[in-house]
Amino acid sequence: MPKYIDLLRSHGAGKKPAEPQSREMPDDAWLVEEAEQAARDAGREPLPQELLEEASPEPETASEEFTSIKAPASSPALSEAVGMDADDREWLDACARLALEAFRRASADEPADLAPLRNHVAGFLAALDEHAERLERLELIVANDPAGIRKADAGLGDLVEKSVMMMIYAIKVGRQLRLNDDELLTLVLAGMLHHVGMAQVSADIRHKKKKLTREERREIAEAPERGAAWLKKSGVTDERILTAAAQARERYDGSGPKGLKENEISRTARIIGLLSTFEAMIHYRAYRKRLLPRDAIREILIHHKQAFDPAFLKCLIDAISLYPVGTYVQLNSGDIGQVIHVHQRLPLRPVVHLTLDRHGNGIVPRTVDLSAQPNLMVERCMYPEDVVEISQHAGAAA
Repeated sequence: MPKYIDLLRSHGAGKKPAEPQSREMPDDAWLVEEAEQAARDAGREPLPQELLEEASPEPETASEEFTSIKAPASSPALSEAVGMDADDREWLDACARLALEAFRRASADEPADLAPLRNHVAGFLAALDEHAERLERLELIVANDPAGIRKADAGLGDLVEKSVMMMIYAIKVGRQLRLNDDELLTLVLAGMLHHVGMAQVSADIRHKKKKLTREERREIAEAPERGAAWLKKSGVTDERILTAAAQARERYDGSGPKGLKENEISRTARIIGLLSTFEAMIHYRAYRKRLLPRDAIREILIHHKQAFDPAFLKCLIDAISLYPVGTYVQLNSGDIGQVIHVHQRLPLRPVVHLTLDRHGNGIVPRTVDLSAQPNLMVERCMYPEDVVEISQHAGAAA
């Protein structure tokens, strides 16, 4: 299989990705010299660090352009293709409610009983051993209703949304690391709760669209320690979860707020810090479009590589496909659809549920497995808002 760095370069240049030649996952695709070359090829400046932080302003609602495209999750054909049912939505809604209750308690600096959240997540993780497809179904639900979780609470919905996204990515990376049941559950809970201290920061500050004052930034800087203190108050004794909350903003190269570096940062915190940054980059911002997962990985690789443990960075790259479940892709046939399954050994040959032609017009839905279709390949990866733009451009040209 071609190295991912070459695939990222070809996508960045608008070229067709190379056809995979083997069934092996990439190994040492992220060498420093290749990253430096990719930086020269990219020819652009990195995103400023403040744009990657949890404290960055959040839009209050999803963009009108994004919500104007019909969510494929509402399509019976898609639901049938992935085996989705009401239980999946109910489980996710219950998970969001439990997380929201924790953040509401934290915002009032009141202890919370976190056992229900722990048990809810533990049950899901246990079921994944026999039903791994449930995680992909959750990804599709979130991808097709990006504002649904956020709408649960005007002030804290963004934090709950981050918790759900962190849960998904922590599961992916944890399984990639082959963590045992206890380690995986701990990593997932650490990811979901590491930013709980932000609940004690005023929503006006967290959602502020102008530059933060020194006092406001100080309040945000104190959030990690306040979050760890609240977790202790709520009966959390697991040091892995506590250090994740306190150290997630520390960086492998010592550039974090306390200057901790390498193994001075707990293993869990190193993983969660990377996942939190990745999640922030593919998240909505009031002042920029969200990055596609492959663009976020490229951004980290080219401009922020030294800030993260290389072993966990490689694990993230291996766990997050170039075409993740929920993203849209356009095939060389011109048809557009949503990725509904990624083959672990053939990540560049996903299963795609096609619903649109090259102009963004509806077609009879059909599902194609690119692993069994050698003449078809992905030419472009997109978000739904990008599909809207295709339809608008086609309409303007007509």
